[in-house]
Amino acid sequence: AMLLARYLEERVTLETPINIHLTGCHHSCAQHYIGDIGLIATKVAVGDEMVDGFHLFVGGGWGDRQAIGRELFPSVVCERVPLLIEQLLRGFLEQRASAEESFADFARRHSIEQLRALVTQELVAA
Repeated sequence: AMLLARYLEERVTLETPINIHLTGCHHSCAQHYIGDIGLIATKVAVGDEMVDGFHLFVGGGWGDRQAIGRELFPSVVCERVPLLIEQLLRGFLEQRASAEESFADFARRHSIEQLRALVTQELVAA
């Protein structure tokens, strides 16, 4: 989580914070379903091997903006996650309706296919 935060802070400038919930717990202890971006650890098949990875969710929320995040990318190899999220955030910054639109609102008003188009597909192919 800290490596991801440092990576993104060095590359993407945001006017408002984005909540990234990252967990390895299948009980959703870090509540990945309600983060602006949620990551839950998994094993990903790469050839004959199983490597560390994540399922990536977007558009969650809580309180008066409650929502369950939608799965954007299943089974992404761990090393590809930082660049994938960077590309997603850059797409958000370029295509948001206004400077006031939150990432969660942006994610909610776009289809999964539209959001996937913001990312280089080689990043998600194992």
